[in-house]
Parts: sequence; C-alpha cells; structure tokens
Amino acid sequence: MANLKRTREDILQSVLDTVHRQGLTATGLSKLFEVSGASSGSFYNYFQSKHDLGHALIDFEWSQLQTNVLQPAIAQSENPIDQIFWILDRLEEKQLKEPKCGGCLLGNLIVDLVEQDPSFSQHLTQVFSQWEGAITQKLEQARSQLHPNTKPDHLAQQLITAIEGAMLMGKLHRNEARLKRGFDLARQTLKMALIKQ
Repeated sequence: MANLKRTREDILQSVLDTVHRQGLTATGLSKLFEVSGASSGSFYNYFQSKHDLGHALIDFEWSQLQTNVLQPAIAQSENPIDQIFWILDRLEEKQLKEPKCGGCLLGNLIVDLVEQDPSFSQHLTQVFSQWEGAITQKLEQARSQLHPNTKPDHLAQQLITAIEGAMLMGKLHRNEARLKRGFDLARQTLKMALIKQ
C-alpha cells in the first residue's frame, strides 16, 4: 500500500536508483509510484510531471555530491591538491561499491535528457559549471604547487572530463579495472600539472 505521507526527499531518494539504472525517460510513472511508495496524489503534490522530477533529481544529486564529497574534502587536509585527490578516491570508491558500476547519475541524465528539452541542457550545464568551479577554486588556492603555465579552470575541466569518462566507461564495460584506469588517468592529469617537489 502506498504511503501517503512520503516527503519530497523520501520520494527523490527512493526513485534515485531506478532512474540511475534505467534512465528517467524509460521509467514509467507507475514504476515511479511503485518504487517511491507514494500515492499518485502525494507524488503530484511535489512534482507536477516527470519533467519536474527530472529537474528535482538534478538538484538533489548535486546537493548530495556537495554534502558527501566536496564539503568533507576540506576536513581531510589543508592542502587543496590533497583535497582533490581525496575527492577522486571517494568518487571511485562510490562507483566500486555500486553493483556493476552504475556511472554518474548526472552524466547519465545528460545522455537521457538534454535532447528532450533545452531546460535540461541549461540546468545540467549550470550544475557542471558549479562542479568545475569548485575544483577550479581549489586549484587557484594551490597555484604555487602548479606549473606556471597551468590554467586552473582548464585543468578543472580536464579533471571533470576524465572523471565523467571513467564513470561512463565503467558503466559501459561493467569492469572495475577499466573504471580504476579511468580514475588513474584523472590522478595522472593532476600529477602532471604539479611542480615536482
């Protein structure tokens, strides 16, 4: 029986894995009601449509990434470079814990949604710009450790591209070794930008 008192966050958390695996486009409303445990009335109280749910999931996943990965990195070390390496380790660890390497939800949503509606492209572009900005800020703080010709914003873009590529190929090949090699490429990209101590 559906739980009529599910909160908005309950619903987002409960549909996350299904949308992550199947994509939002391929997941019918009946399946969303089923996995969320919410009645249609409760569901529509928070989300007017699957389109609305898609935007909410983008914000929810970005919030989770900030809360569970980006913000805790600061407590791990005062060195911003060490913080970035810690972020890479946590993202890789998260993928390895997931059955069959599920890929990045935000990356999966790019493939699933950006051709459907310009608003998804705009929203995901904004989120990835914020993510790149967070890494750029750490690299700016560590400028003295970087080669003089290194552009922090360009390096941040390279790192995010390597991270997303690693997760996408991990999802495609369902292969942990392939996933690890992808993350090692991201680490190597960062190491190559560092002045040898």
